Amino acid sequence: MADIVLLATADWDHPLWTNKQHVACALADLGHRVLYIDSLGVRGPRGDHADNGRILRRLSRGLRLPRAVRPGVWVYSPLVLPGKTLGLAGRLNRWSLYLGLLIADVVLDLRRPLLWTFNPLTSHYLPLGKFHATIYHCVDRIQAQPGMPGAELELAERHLCSVVKVVFTTSPELQHSLAPLNAGTHGFGNVADGEHFRRALDPRLPKPSDWPLISGPVLIFIGAIDAYKLDLAMLEALVRSSPHWNYVFIGPVGETDPSTDIASLDALPNVHLLGPRSYATLPAYLAQADVALLPLQLNDYTRHMYPMKFFEYLAAGCPVVATAIPSLEDQGDVALLCPPDAEAFAQAISLALSGAGPTLEQRLARAEQHTYKSRTKAMLTCLENHGLMPAVPQAPQAPPYNRIRSQWRRSSLAAQLRLVLLRGLDRLGQGRLVRTLLSRWFSADPHNIPLLTELTQRLLEAGDYAEGCRMIERIWLEDGEADILHQLLFRRGSRPGSRFDQLLLFDVLAASPVLPLHYSGYCWVVRTYRATDAKDAQAMRRGVQGLGGILARLEADPNTYCCLKPNRENRAKLLISSQLTRLRALMALEDWSGLDLAARELLHSARRYDPFLIERNTATRMTRNIMRSLTVAAVMAWHRGDACGFDAVLDQIRRLREACYAERFDPIANKTQEDHRGFSDAILEILSACHWPADQPEARPDAEQLVDALLLVYFPTLKRARAEKAHDFFRALALAPAL
Repeated sequence: MADIVLLATADWDHPLWTNKQHVACALADLGHRVLYIDSLGVRGPRGDHADNGRILRRLSRGLRLPRAVRPGVWVYSPLVLPGKTLGLAGRLNRWSLYLGLLIADVVLDLRRPLLWTFNPLTSHYLPLGKFHATIYHCVDRIQAQPGMPGAELELAERHLCSVVKVVFTTSPELQHSLAPLNAGTHGFGNVADGEHFRRALDPRLPKPSDWPLISGPVLIFIGAIDAYKLDLAMLEALVRSSPHWNYVFIGPVGETDPSTDIASLDALPNVHLLGPRSYATLPAYLAQADVALLPLQLNDYTRHMYPMKFFEYLAAGCPVVATAIPSLEDQGDVALLCPPDAEAFAQAISLALSGAGPTLEQRLARAEQHTYKSRTKAMLTCLENHGLMPAVPQAPQAPPYNRIRSQWRRSSLAAQLRLVLLRGLDRLGQGRLVRTLLSRWFSADPHNIPLLTELTQRLLEAGDYAEGCRMIERIWLEDGEADILHQLLFRRGSRPGSRFDQLLLFDVLAASPVLPLHYSGYCWVVRTYRATDAKDAQAMRRGVQGLGGILARLEADPNTYCCLKPNRENRAKLLISSQLTRLRALMALEDWSGLDLAARELLHSARRYDPFLIERNTATRMTRNIMRSLTVAAVMAWHRGDACGFDAVLDQIRRLREACYAERFDPIANKTQEDHRGFSDAILEILSACHWPADQPEARPDAEQLVDALLLVYFPTLKRARAEKAHDFFRALALAPAL
């Protein structure tokens, strides 16, 4: 199961538990290990009593090792200056957090951890690339809270959404505002710990010892009493108009909003302010209530919130009367929703007290659908669909959070010293001694990755590809990575021998039943390109067949087109790379019927492909390949005389060209070495000029007008000096039988 670093905006032991603590518990209950990081602070300290108490508690805990608080959950309280992200204070915070995570990594042995953050300032504190995947869980519009640095948080949140892999939101308004920033944005709504609050229905549950001596209907509110979200004026008017009802409030006053003044409310005889109570005791208080209240304002903060207590109330069996904020609009069948008006609230409460509202069965059934366990399962399934969960089981030597742990462990340092000795002996011509020592060391330590890699490299250089492949498979199974294979695939200079030797090597690797799809798939891509370069027709046909198998697997996977893995691990990128490689091989083979069929399949794939649904870096970098592939599809439609088919290809090129200019891709497009946008412009301009009306077949352009487009399929830039290659293709195509 996964290791998860959860960066919270609330301390673990805060009396009012929120999503942060509950998500940590739900993840642990599902078998994952969670390192809960207490709040780093998103604002500077106010200097009041509450903040001073937090600072003192943090100082007392900041030097402790991560402490186990329940099975599968550890809590770490970093020493940071609250709300400081810039300048020397910001650097000190980052160093402190880095050191703390290094210690936690040593203590807990974190392997390929995911980062699950609730803090919009996360990218100011942590290098996100060190995590296997990153999730921003946005549960409210924190920048709308009083005292917060709103503009700074707004910019930080937008940046964070653009760089994490997935964004989870809890309200429709949050989903609407954040979805354009990230392809993996999903709304999950809020939930509650249903099992805990169902205890309120147990008749054996004793009445709290501090319950006030009151008679008559009891209306309860549980939560932070803050002026920025509760409609205190409306609430006071409601209380004054209903002296025959008792109002019980449980929770801290003014914790987030120090301007909160409830003196006039507290002075009313039917109001009972009990203060904060432990989470464990809350069901007992709800068991004494007749109606549970959510008397919220309608403002920027509440429009973006989805109150967790709504489902806590339902799970406790309480009738609920709440302000009709946007997130609750679809819950009107299980609660009485009304505007923040005293008269409307009084009427709704009267209905609830008379039993005229939703039934107990309806309330409990809805609460059962909104539990932390069910929501967390759905979130993890979402991450799995996007390809972001680590493989299960993880490799024995899966990389830890801090690579320094791998680099500085005794076995790794010893192996590096041995390799220095071997290379020195190589220069002295002591090849036999080198082989003897390497064999002896490997026998004594067969799981040592540096030694395995060195042995593999030497086997490949000696042409023993079968044994070299077996060693690469061992490295993959042992380490969960195979850097030597990555180098072979994507660094031409690291490949041994001639193109014919490399063809033999990748033949063996492509057939491996052990390597994952993203490796075996690119092995087929590289070996097919090598076959094309070598003009080996038989090897090209094998490559076409092998790529067909890869494409069938990718097309059958419903998650290929929403993969959020980066670059060469991305299934959509592998699909397009495989499509283009197969097209190039079929062009070289002059297999016109096969090429036409592959071009039609490519057009089908292009229609399914949406660059806004995959990782944005990958979407940007695959623009050239999909444009090249579509160019081949356009040429084949031209060859068939299929004006409608040609226009269908043009439609996809226009759509994808417009997409690549979207603001979401600006940060990547401006950093890539290749001009993907310019390339798409060039392809669209050339092919648009070749359009002809379907009812005028005689207007179809001649092949000369398509030469430049085909040259962009063959070469990275337009090389008219090598136009003969395109002319040769069109001459051969002209001799092909009609399709």
